[in-house]
Amino acid sequence: MPSKNVTDKVPNGALRLVEIGEGCHAFAEEKEGKKQLNMTVYSGGVIQGHWWWGNLAVDLKGMKFEKSKYPVLENHNTSLKIGFTGKPIVDGSIKLDPNTTQFVSTEESEKFQTTSEEGFPYQASMYAIPTVIERVKEGEKSEVNGFTMKGPCTIWRKSKFQEASVCVFGWDKQTEASVFSKDQTTELEFEEIGGDAETFNDSTNTVTVTIKKEEVKEMPDTVEKLQEKYPNLIKEITDGLSAAHSTEIDGLKADNEKLTAENVRLSAENESQGKRVDQLEKKDIIRTEKEIKSDAERIIDTKLADSDLEDRVKVKVRRLLNHEKFVKDDVLDTVAFSEVVDKEIKDFEDAGMTTVLGRGGAFRTEEEDDEEAKLDKDDDEAADKMAEMAGVSLKKE
Repeated sequence: MPSKNVTDKVPNGALRLVEIGEGCHAFAEEKEGKKQLNMTVYSGGVIQGHWWWGNLAVDLKGMKFEKSKYPVLENHNTSLKIGFTGKPIVDGSIKLDPNTTQFVSTEESEKFQTTSEEGFPYQASMYAIPTVIERVKEGEKSEVNGFTMKGPCTIWRKSKFQEASVCVFGWDKQTEASVFSKDQTTELEFEEIGGDAETFNDSTNTVTVTIKKEEVKEMPDTVEKLQEKYPNLIKEITDGLSAAHSTEIDGLKADNEKLTAENVRLSAENESQGKRVDQLEKKDIIRTEKEIKSDAERIIDTKLADSDLEDRVKVKVRRLLNHEKFVKDDVLDTVAFSEVVDKEIKDFEDAGMTTVLGRGGAFRTEEEDDEEAKLDKDDDEAADKMAEMAGVSLKKE
């Protein structure tokens, strides 16, 4: 198979491989009381329609790991550090070894751990540098990672692993970031094997057009001349662009429908949770108020039971006592309230409204009954007068 040494400027983004799909993922999980990073950066399969390489596969046998530690970043940004890892595990895929991977104490690392544990779907990406590239022509085949690839396609036969990254989106969402940029390039030296065509990569669309060298003797300098001389080529480009745009639009529509459905679901879930929270808050308020009232009544009951006041006077004293102004932050100040209850009881006891032992009996005379009635009346009038002084009316409507 023919080979040649090539020095070429390759866009930065072409060296950061984000494999779209379920195969490559990154999430934090807790095992045996320790946070671990579960991350597969390459599934070993075909990266379909890569914007620079076309259909691409990375030969797992040719992946080299020349360092003892590798950084784990967010979106390949060296200022956003997630952690570091030892040599990845290569077993039909490339994944980080949880036992040699450690998180670092940075804001972005802690945020990643929290959001991924909550279920946020991070993707995984790797940064590697190819040193031997195989170009498989259309109509030809090549074996890699246990399966057969049909040309046209590209295979990184040998490459050097550089770092792993957690990503929110793939390259197409990161066109402004220099690490994913098409405009900023890195000069690479690599060996190219196979192929007899030059590949022209459109910088804004996922379209790869192959032109055999012997067919091109002079490149037309206008679109009209190009259309006239290479109508099939123009048709291929036009069809490719249309298909790419159509696929992209369909994908955006599908994503939008999924997001809309998810928003509806989350809105319904939030509304339901809001109602449950309101109900719980209402129950908690009622329970707290009942407990406060119960505590106040228990203090009043205890104090009145220990006093010498007449029962009918106790009823009036009870109506004078209001615990509400002794409640702060949903807590009853039992000490202050007890002191007020004691003071009210003492005022009535000092006024002589206490139980008189021996008063009354089964064989009282009419004069004794009259005297008892007079005493009761006097007690009532004294209690009413004290209540009026306190700004409370004890008279029955």
